[in-house]
Amino acid sequence: LFLFPGWNIDTRIKYALFIIIVFCMGIFNEIIIYNRHLLVQRTNVWSSVFVQQLCISLSYGVHMLFAYCLMLLVMTYDIGTFIALIFGLILGHFIFGIIRIRSRTQINSLTTETTPLINTSSHDHSFSTPCCQTE
Repeated sequence: LFLFPGWNIDTRIKYALFIIIVFCMGIFNEIIIYNRHLLVQRTNVWSSVFVQQLCISLSYGVHMLFAYCLMLLVMTYDIGTFIALIFGLILGHFIFGIIRIRSRTQINSLTTETTPLINTSSHDHSFSTPCCQTE
């Protein structure tokens, strides 16, 4: 039983394209996490707590849907797919980690208070996939 019967990866070119797409999907997963991080940081922008929580919850739902689709890709038991996805996740985490550090540095240089208004922890596990949390 195939979800999309016409989508067969039967040539090397199709396989290479598939691997590139899977790699990009790993990076896109980190983009979703980073965007949710930005939504949480902008708590003072929202008109109501309800709208804020609704947007954050919808973002979480999109992230979980996408993360489970990535899990299904890994469950094809293809080593190329697995390696491409892991490297995409690693590169995405690296890139958006640098972006978070730079934005945190800019925020800290602008504020003179000892307590930041924004949670700037570099290891905030609330934005990771639930199966990968260590706490």
